[in-house]
Amino acid sequence: MEHLKYRPDIDGLRAIAVLSVVIFHYFPSLLPGGFVGVDIFFVISGYLITSIILKSASNKSFSYLDFYKRRVLRIFPALSIVLVSCLIVGWVYLFQDDYKLLGKHVFSGSFFISNFTLWSESGYFDSKSYLKPLLHLWSLGIEEQFYIIWPVVILLCFRSKNHNRNIVLSCATIFIISYAISIFTMASDGGANYYSPASRFWELMAGAIISTLRFIGINTSLSKLMSLLGIILIALSITMIDEKMSFPG
Repeated sequence: MEHLKYRPDIDGLRAIAVLSVVIFHYFPSLLPGGFVGVDIFFVISGYLITSIILKSASNKSFSYLDFYKRRVLRIFPALSIVLVSCLIVGWVYLFQDDYKLLGKHVFSGSFFISNFTLWSESGYFDSKSYLKPLLHLWSLGIEEQFYIIWPVVILLCFRSKNHNRNIVLSCATIFIISYAISIFTMASDGGANYYSPASRFWELMAGAIISTLRFIGINTSLSKLMSLLGIILIALSITMIDEKMSFPG
């Protein structure tokens, strides 16, 4: 399995995403669209995981076992500490019904299906969200579900001589379908729009498309232009969007 070199620019994007979410939660009037930081993380994840898979697949060194083993070793140690800590603290401070709900969230978080559990309950911005300490695990569920599907798609594309074309077509197809679902559910089903992988994969695919273009070779000038455009769009998103607006994400 191939590794990626350290990218300080990506760490910078992560910092922007984290700070925007933190500022939104503590000072929402300063960054009304700070919650878009979660969407930025999805794009980063799509880019990184696609880059890893493409590099390994092109060198014929990709291993499903190694890939998922690394994902588990990367996530489970910290996740286990969070889950156990919540159970201990919840035992002391939560009422019985709330503790049962916490147990349900711990179970779903352990199997990366928190987004489906929360989908069946209330929304992210509902008044009782403060009683759900594991609320944020929904995004981890989306990412892990993407990690299950996307490697299979890329490896199938590599079976063809025209694998670059097939990967681009796969990226574009999934992006368009997922974005269309997101637009549709935005008006008809807010829970599905927020928690469903079908309405979220387009964000990860945005990162996958960038990674694929870089893999097959992209003009340097165009790359710099896209970087500048990305910074402008991020700045506009976190300052001009708010939670009351219809937003495909």
